[in-house]
Amino acid sequence: MSVLVVKFGGSVLTSESALQRAVAEIYRYVRDARKVIAVVSAFKGQTDQLMRLAGSYTQASTSSATPHLVATGEMRAATLLAMACERSGIVTRFRSAYEIGLLAEGERLNANPTAIRAEVLTRDLQSIDLVVVPGYVAENAAGEPVLLGRGGSDMTAVYIAHALDIPVRLIKDVDAVYDNDPAQVGDLAKPYEALDWDEALKIAFPVVQGKAMRYAADQGMQVEVAALAKGYRTILGAASQVRTAPVLKRKIRLAVMGAGGVGAKFLERCMEWSDLIEVDRVLVRDPARRRDHPLASRFTSDARAFVRGDVDVFVDIGTGVSPSAELLEGFLKAGVSVTSANKQAVAASGDKLRAAARASGAMLTYSASVGGGAPIIEALKRAVKDHKIKAFCGVLNGTSNFVIDQVEAGKTFDAAMDEARRLGFAEPDSTADLDGTDVGAKLKLLREIAFPGETPVHIEVGAITEESLVIPEGKGLRYVARCYRTERGLEASMKLEALDADHYLVGARGEQNRAIIELENGDVWYVTGKGAGAWPTTEALLADVLQIAREHPLRP
Repeated sequence: MSVLVVKFGGSVLTSESALQRAVAEIYRYVRDARKVIAVVSAFKGQTDQLMRLAGSYTQASTSSATPHLVATGEMRAATLLAMACERSGIVTRFRSAYEIGLLAEGERLNANPTAIRAEVLTRDLQSIDLVVVPGYVAENAAGEPVLLGRGGSDMTAVYIAHALDIPVRLIKDVDAVYDNDPAQVGDLAKPYEALDWDEALKIAFPVVQGKAMRYAADQGMQVEVAALAKGYRTILGAASQVRTAPVLKRKIRLAVMGAGGVGAKFLERCMEWSDLIEVDRVLVRDPARRRDHPLASRFTSDARAFVRGDVDVFVDIGTGVSPSAELLEGFLKAGVSVTSANKQAVAASGDKLRAAARASGAMLTYSASVGGGAPIIEALKRAVKDHKIKAFCGVLNGTSNFVIDQVEAGKTFDAAMDEARRLGFAEPDSTADLDGTDVGAKLKLLREIAFPGETPVHIEVGAITEESLVIPEGKGLRYVARCYRTERGLEASMKLEALDADHYLVGARGEQNRAIIELENGDVWYVTGKGAGAWPTTEALLADVLQIAREHPLRP
């Protein structure tokens, strides 16, 4: 199990509107099969505001009530981040400083951590992907809250990382530690790839709390300092070295198709990342219907002139095979990387798209097309890289899974479908979710990754109907997609299955997706996340866009 401590400070969490940027950073690691402990500071300026409030009533530095009041800033930011991560489909648990047994001794406002119940975090991460913890706050031996000094969330993160012997990354509003302030000297400031502790203690403050650096240095640790979404960082505690590799200093330019439910949410997310992402144009059926949209001037219905090589990434949020397939192929041939949430188009034209990507060197990504926020595609790609896959199975349609759960809870089939549509999990015409069409396209995409070049000798297909939703007592009913090797060759199925109540796939509730990957060496991998809804789907799309920017050389 690979675990990373990631700390988000007030310089990054400028307000509630910045929470989703932190979610994107967390999802970046989760989809790369890393468990995350997120340490969270109060929103920017909140700690100072609360200290002033305390000072308006009493002498804040000596009052036993001050840590209680100030700690509400971290508690608010951390709990809201946990909720935002849950909304985007990340399996999350919130833990307070009390719950993880974080103890400290010393002054009320500048204490030093002395102990932690590391087993609580380790146990949590056996079954979930993310634990969110408020920084800056601990308890003393008397059970009273104490604070860890200015910038104390850095101390929390470093202390947890040392206790669990895992890496730690501090997310800041600068992309490196520099020899001079870039705000004052501009490009003359030199970014460090790494800094030994002697140098770091001289120049890395106030980017990193001094007390946290001294503790890390004494423990022989390394601490990473990075910015959101970047593919590089400064390593504190390693041999000093200036970073010489060039970095992209302009925004990532996008062309987007679709501005409906998921498309509208994706465009909203892009505007949240306006410092990194620029939406150049958006293809829609009728631009006149969206005159009030903030990006209305960039909407067009001219598909013939849409494919041009002047953007970095094409984002396909269309439905059906055409025109998505033609646009995806056109952009790839023009050397533009693409990401698609349209499983029908990618499944129907996969060979053409892969050939176009190979020929131009562009990247073809489609994480959002299967599993929504559940990183099933990434897990399979990792598996085939180093292992041979024996079989995989999964609950791949969040809409049908939600409906099954609602029927199990006592609703009629029609009422369950209406509720799914109301919540945005189902389209007005949900035929593809019920007859196997949607799952069939997803199964094809996953099969091509897991078993490249192999075609099933048999595929069994079943549909979901009101009459078929009969749930045996003591069992759980799920629409399961499977692909597996037999003596006859590769076989596949997608149908309703009655599984034991404690089966991993039965644990997929509501719109959640789950997958099980069985390797020839006997290992079994498990993947989970929300598979329907605008939030998890846009999270996967955005993750692909930012990954392309990190891994694919973009034009200056």
